Amino acid sequence: MVNGNILLDEDGLNIQNVKDCEKRAAVGNFCEMIGEATTEGDTLHYVYDSPCSIYSILYNPEDPHCKLIGQRLFNQLQVTFGNIPNAIQSSEEFETKSDPRTHGGYKYENCPSSNYVYDKKTIIDWHNEWYIEHPEAIDWKNTNGIMPRRDRIIEILRQELVDCQNRIPSDGTNNLGLPHLKFLKLKDTNWEETNDDEIVSGHNDIIIKHQGEKIKAYSEKTGSLICSENYYHCEKELSDLEKDHGNKKVSIIYSIKKDGKYQFLSIDTAHGKFELCDDNGVHQREIRFDGSSNGDDTQDDGHSLLCVTEWKQKCNKK
Repeated sequence: MVNGNILLDEDGLNIQNVKDCEKRAAVGNFCEMIGEATTEGDTLHYVYDSPCSIYSILYNPEDPHCKLIGQRLFNQLQVTFGNIPNAIQSSEEFETKSDPRTHGGYKYENCPSSNYVYDKKTIIDWHNEWYIEHPEAIDWKNTNGIMPRRDRIIEILRQELVDCQNRIPSDGTNNLGLPHLKFLKLKDTNWEETNDDEIVSGHNDIIIKHQGEKIKAYSEKTGSLICSENYYHCEKELSDLEKDHGNKKVSIIYSIKKDGKYQFLSIDTAHGKFELCDDNGVHQREIRFDGSSNGDDTQDDGHSLLCVTEWKQKCNKK
């Protein structure tokens, strides 16, 4: 959990700042942001004597701007703020709170483009950026030692299976080019209720193995998303060094610091996997997108990184 601090500031809580045509979307996104903050243990704050007090903005159904929101979203706001945020005396007091800190509220015209959260994506990005910059704060307990947020990966893979399933026409014909048994598995499985390991296995068999000529682009896109959702940092300089030194198996390299040492993931764009390397760049094994092993003996020195020492010196990495 992040356990950060978010100041719901005066401008951010002023529904009048939001265009009428965007109020419903802004409130819905705001509620999702608050939900994510609650999940991650963030503390919400507001300035007690602000003219845009959280009470007057969120609990006044007679306000003409609130009426534009609609009763359903108004009720959702009330549920969202079942636990009233912490009242503080001033924005200066907020600056004394522990890191990470940010401001938040509704998305409105000319709202801050940074240091401001207003929906689920912006707060997740804020959390991710914090952990990328402070890997020592990552809780590795109850993880596989590679992916601290495997739960996010499972949902990414699950959604890809659901999206693929939704492309099947209503008459049930196989329009996806899948082998018959795999098509039946895709069509007949309730992926929303499927357990994590089956999601990983099904995704590997149905989605990854049948990308064909699209496998490189797919691997780079999905692999990069998974890395960023698990607090890995894209190491472009290292990737470029590897390519300059003739390492043709390298595409995009990500790193994370664990127990003071680097752990590298290189996206295997030929197979839709990751190549796991240690602090010295020595290849450990091939892994699936969730961090699980892709076999008993997948260590291959040909996938080792050649330029880690040079990269550390050149980029002042310790």
